[in-house]
Amino acid sequence: MTAMALNHASSAMRSAALIAVAATSTIPQLGFIHEDSAAAFALDIADLFRESVCLPAAFQAVKEHERKPSESLERLARRGAGRALHEKDVIPCMIDLIKKLLVEEAKP
Repeated sequence: MTAMALNHASSAMRSAALIAVAATSTIPQLGFIHEDSAAAFALDIADLFRESVCLPAAFQAVKEHERKPSESLERLARRGAGRALHEKDVIPCMIDLIKKLLVEEAKP
């Protein structure tokens, strides 16, 4: 059940990273760690926030689902991830991180 919740939270994180990549006009296919995905760079960026956003959202969703089994685990995980993305300003942080990464890389 935790793995399912983590997958749902990760999906929200991937979407946030895709927004940040699009906002910075960077190429989503040019990843450093992930190489075979059409969204490799977005996956790399999402991984940087997985521990601070996805894991807590997933575990909280499982906890809530155990208390209220009638609630959809997917819904709980996505809502928790969305709440964390908003509260922690994750997309603006991702954008700043991408800009910093690219500026630092561009310097001779």
